[in-house]
Amino acid sequence: MFSRSAAVVALVMLATAASHAEISTSNLSAESSSISSKAISIEQDYSDSMRVERLGMTYSSTLNMRESRKVGVGMSVGGALGLVGIAGEFNFEDENGVVAGFGTGPGYNSIQFAWKHAFEGDYIAPYYTAGYSRWYNSMGNSGSWKESSILDRVLTDDEKKSGRFGTDFLNASLGLQYNQLSGDFAGVSCFAEVVAMYEVKRSQLIPSGTVGALYYF
Repeated sequence: MFSRSAAVVALVMLATAASHAEISTSNLSAESSSISSKAISIEQDYSDSMRVERLGMTYSSTLNMRESRKVGVGMSVGGALGLVGIAGEFNFEDENGVVAGFGTGPGYNSIQFAWKHAFEGDYIAPYYTAGYSRWYNSMGNSGSWKESSILDRVLTDDEKKSGRFGTDFLNASLGLQYNQLSGDFAGVSCFAEVVAMYEVKRSQLIPSGTVGALYYF
């Protein structure tokens, strides 16, 4: 027969063994989770690498290009900057960036500031913008503003008569952008968008559109 002290020693040994088994199981579970995460990461990297090789791309996607090339410069026709505009874009994230530009048209000049959000895509990707623009003329009446259907709708009679004006717009746009992701022309982009321009002082909503091109570097 076992003595009481022998029974106590046996119980302690069993408890110690169970504790070690629990710790071992926990470590195995943690290692299994870590191995699984690493395997998924390796698989994703391999998939992206094969995708780039298969499609012959320098960049695997639009967001990948925007992450690498932070600055874009280009020009536009129509929309928030008027007849013709020149703008710069700075991508502080792969999805988000800021746009600033200036433009001109018959009888006016313009400036614009906007935020841009881009979505994932290969060569073609959607995006939207939200921002502010101002169209102005401080030089007096040349009558050229009459060639702008937008100014004809938003200027007051006094502004039309004097030719001096400053009108403010809140703008929102939805567009599609083609991005060259490979070859010698990687970074070249062209876009088209529909624009809603809300004239602040007179509370008028005016539809417009823009086409343009950018180069990211």
